[in-house]
Amino acid sequence: MFFIEDNGQVGERFADADNIKMDNQKNTNLPPSRPSAGISAAVPDLQETMCMLQMMSVDGPLAELKPKPALSAISMPGIANIFGEAHLTRRIVWILVIVSAFIIATIQVKDRVEFYSSTPVTVNVRVTMNDTLRFPVLTICNKNSFNMSQIRMLQAEAGLGRNSKSEVNISQLVGVRGMDAKQLWDVIAHDPDQIIAECWFGRNVSCNQVGRWTKVYTYLGVCYSFIRNETWVKTTGSFNNLYVKLKDTEMECSSLLWGAKKGEGERGWKMLIHDLRDSPVVDVRTHGSTLDNGWGKDIRIYLREFRTLNVWKRPCLKNGNYSKCIERCFVAAAADRMTCRLPFMDEIAVGYNHRKMEYCNTPDSFWNNSKEIDNLLVYGHWARNSCSHCQRQCNQDFYIAYTEMTKMKPSENKISKLRVFYQDFTFDEIEESADYGAVSLLCDIGGSLGFLLGFSVLTVCEIVDAIVQTCLSSSRRLINKCRGMN
Repeated sequence: MFFIEDNGQVGERFADADNIKMDNQKNTNLPPSRPSAGISAAVPDLQETMCMLQMMSVDGPLAELKPKPALSAISMPGIANIFGEAHLTRRIVWILVIVSAFIIATIQVKDRVEFYSSTPVTVNVRVTMNDTLRFPVLTICNKNSFNMSQIRMLQAEAGLGRNSKSEVNISQLVGVRGMDAKQLWDVIAHDPDQIIAECWFGRNVSCNQVGRWTKVYTYLGVCYSFIRNETWVKTTGSFNNLYVKLKDTEMECSSLLWGAKKGEGERGWKMLIHDLRDSPVVDVRTHGSTLDNGWGKDIRIYLREFRTLNVWKRPCLKNGNYSKCIERCFVAAAADRMTCRLPFMDEIAVGYNHRKMEYCNTPDSFWNNSKEIDNLLVYGHWARNSCSHCQRQCNQDFYIAYTEMTKMKPSENKISKLRVFYQDFTFDEIEESADYGAVSLLCDIGGSLGFLLGFSVLTVCEIVDAIVQTCLSSSRRLINKCRGMN
């Protein structure tokens, strides 16, 4: 489309052409000329054609035609009024309207982008029935942490004499027979065959037939974990899963676990039900439950499987283990304060800072470093929130325990009974799914821009094309101007 700038020259040239024609006719006294039949068949009026050719020449008025600006061709409401030939007042009004709509659209788009960045999720909970379920690991620790009979024998062997019940200090036994802390723990640990009087998994099926008891070094001393050979179980009910009868026949109680605490000591059991991938080293102290002597406990477990999304605000590890990370974080914090390590301290965690620590091998080193452990875990000098680098697991199983306690006969005051079982094969599947994805984000942005600005993807293409054409046109004019100057 072209616009003609009429400055009066066109009318004057038409008038000059008519005057010249009349003068020629008067001078020659000839009738007006007529176009030939051949020309009239192609062009209605030769004179008109010649006039148009003259107007399109370099000096003619059509040479001054201006092309319509490229931006005015964008198919966006109001753009033609701004970049076209509209009145100044109309342009200003449209500019204000479009700027206001653009600001509102920007605010809405910003809100949607921030909402998308927060990675909202939907939590789906399904109660599912299965044919089998994964049976957890049971870790049991004697609250009477060490075998007092063995401690008394070592005291006699070392010539330390017999201390009162409230002053039993196992640190004095470090170095006897050349033993370090770990070797001492192995000697004075409870014998599993003595403290586990009975163990069955199902009717007439002993625990040794389907699993094994494994020694575990924890904050509470030497504990034992029952692990099934086959993780999955196919039966449920209180008489078809794990039954354990515990017995504490020690006449005395080892009151000082590390040599840092005093008192008469405790009797009973500390237990933790956990996933096979989890570590009981610290959790048995912080998350374990208690079973006193002379009591029976039925633990009905219910499985919850968590499947969470790995998002940047709540990251998780697909192959990581949160419990073991916490354990190593605690051990590393303890190692920063200690000069030697205790049996439950993992060598990898101790050596995270290119540090190598041997087991404590003198009474003083065992005593002093044991105090540091108590200061961290018992007196609150360490907390889990200090392990911010430990990320949660994307896939994690939690075992919810529902317990019932039963008082046993007075004659069984040194015996404890424990049953751990599934009531049925139902479990909870808790899964996270993205609540607001990229498609929803694009739809909301497109809706805001379309509603307020009449904007679309094609409009963006038009804007880019208009900008490119404007830049090319300006470049050509600049080049032509430079050539004219030369």
